[in-house]
Amino acid sequence: MSPDVHVGALGRVGAVFAVIALLVVGCSDGGSPPVATSAPSTSTAASPPPVVAPRELSSDPSRLADDLIADENVLRDPAASDELLTAAAHRQQAAYRAIGEHPEWDAVVRPRIPPPLIEAYDRNVDARRQLEALSTARDVVPAWQIVSPPPADELLGYYREAEAATGVAWNYLAAINFVETAFGRIVGVSPAGAQGPMQFLPGTFAQYGDGGDITAPRDSIMAAGRLLAANGFAENRGSALFRYNNSDHYVRAVDDYATAMAADATAFPAYHRWQVYFHTTMGDILLPVGYSEAAEVPVADYLGRNAMSPAAARISPQSEATLDRMLAARNADSTAETSRRSELLSRQFLGIPYGANTLIGTESVPEELVVDLDSVDCFTYADYVEALKRAGTRDEFIAALTAVRYRDGIVSFTNRKHFFTDWAAVAPELATDVTASLSPAAIQTGKNLNAKDVGGTYLPGLPVVPRAVTYIPSESVDASVLSRLRDGDYVGAYAADGGLDVTHVGVFVNGPDGPVFRNASSLSQYGQVVDQPFLGYLQTVPGIVVLRPVA
Repeated sequence: MSPDVHVGALGRVGAVFAVIALLVVGCSDGGSPPVATSAPSTSTAASPPPVVAPRELSSDPSRLADDLIADENVLRDPAASDELLTAAAHRQQAAYRAIGEHPEWDAVVRPRIPPPLIEAYDRNVDARRQLEALSTARDVVPAWQIVSPPPADELLGYYREAEAATGVAWNYLAAINFVETAFGRIVGVSPAGAQGPMQFLPGTFAQYGDGGDITAPRDSIMAAGRLLAANGFAENRGSALFRYNNSDHYVRAVDDYATAMAADATAFPAYHRWQVYFHTTMGDILLPVGYSEAAEVPVADYLGRNAMSPAAARISPQSEATLDRMLAARNADSTAETSRRSELLSRQFLGIPYGANTLIGTESVPEELVVDLDSVDCFTYADYVEALKRAGTRDEFIAALTAVRYRDGIVSFTNRKHFFTDWAAVAPELATDVTASLSPAAIQTGKNLNAKDVGGTYLPGLPVVPRAVTYIPSESVDASVLSRLRDGDYVGAYAADGGLDVTHVGVFVNGPDGPVFRNASSLSQYGQVVDQPFLGYLQTVPGIVVLRPVA
């Protein structure tokens, strides 16, 4: 019942890791339409919330490669703290999953890997792809428990003991233990009846278990050594592994991981820190320690009835520090007046670089709750400002961001509020569309959001949404309109395309030198969150849509 493979000779069945590809949203200061993209996460009353895999990954393969190199170096640093090692191992795992899913990245990523790391890189990528060849998305979550594995040193002692007794190399026993149950994290019985950390059928274990306990790590590892030795491991390692699980893909994956562990003493401790993911028809789900289901549950039901844990957010240490600073500024301001708080919090972002491609999720790619305060685009900027207004602590911010970004607080691609006017159209409202009240020149037009004028859709997998959108033509934004705008109003640049409501979003602020449009600008002269003269910005867009926040 490995986290990577399906039924083998002993009746194993796998959860199957599946790599999460990355796709993100952008904004346009002048013209091309922005679109957003995300899959679900969750929990039950009986167990901690399982969540979509938290990662700190770039969608740019060059940057992903550089980040992986940095994490590989941390994992080889004897001075690194336990906390740093765990974080680096989790990112390492996610990076190899992503690279394994994207062979088209090989020409970009592999040349960046330095020679000392290239063998480990090749082994990890190949193992990932071999196991993916065995993967099948399931429409249920498993009847498993996820527990903390025995300590790495304890397991290593068992592998060495079994090697001395049977002649089967310790690293191959470790690799099997890793692939089968993530070193014993997965507790459950496969459909064929396989049990324990090395996944034995009771009858087979009776032959090789020497009277031991099928669920005990030492006893099952010793039994695996005896089985492999009896199947000729010393003469033909591949054949013995194939008889353990009759798949050439399985054999190659085990060999890859075993070779990596033999070549580098830091590989086994890093793998020991990796987590358990379950591949479902609704995306990858991270099953944390404490997960417990007595029976299989339809994944749609499971995800629908649970909410994402605040701990599930994908947030870097740098973003954590930025969030702490912003929350401190927010909490230091005693006013509860909405427009003042909007101006204060939107101001905290000035100078933060513009960054497209920060959100993760598509029709086929599981959604992650991304918190990236190191770079923002126009939509994520608005998300973060609005969430900050509603939160005094980190956990409150994560919960508020979930509510701001997603319908019903469910983190999924289909529930993402992809369009600016969703904030006013989806209950509960985040903002009120005040456009029509600002000017008698306001125009209402019917749109089919998500439908491209030239055919097709902007966001495959999402429906076309008929919506009436009201805008004020730019030439009609006069002194009277300006006098009615308030600090903190969200202003969208009206889109001429019938499938979009706006192409860019920012915050209106009455500055000391006149009104400004505070926005995450992708223009080359800015490339960051800036204050642009509002009247000057109006000359570059056909009109504006104005949403006034309710909180």
